[in-house]
Amino acid sequence: MYCLYSRKKKRILKINESRANCKGNSKLSVHAEECAIKDLQKMDPKNKCDIYIWRYSKMGDIKPATCCKSCTKLLRKYNYDKRIFTFDNGEVKNAIVDNPVESIGNIIRKLR
Repeated sequence: MYCLYSRKKKRILKINESRANCKGNSKLSVHAEECAIKDLQKMDPKNKCDIYIWRYSKMGDIKPATCCKSCTKLLRKYNYDKRIFTFDNGEVKNAIVDNPVESIGNIIRKLR
């Protein structure tokens, strides 16, 4: 899940989630970060929004989510690496980690 939060207006502009791709695509899923970047480019030309990502546990609690290796590379390409956050025990933290892991979908794709 992700949301786009406008710092200037102090409100949430959009909430959405990652999605699975159809059978014919080379990628198995589109991550929340990728969806957020597409929406952010349409909705925020002046770069005044932040991205918040999270996951839900089986009990419905919010869990922290960190960016995978490909999403980290994509966020750095568009200079969004300082504007993506996650929730960890009620605190807001940066979602980009030093050594990101490869996503499961990319690992499966390389095995084919």
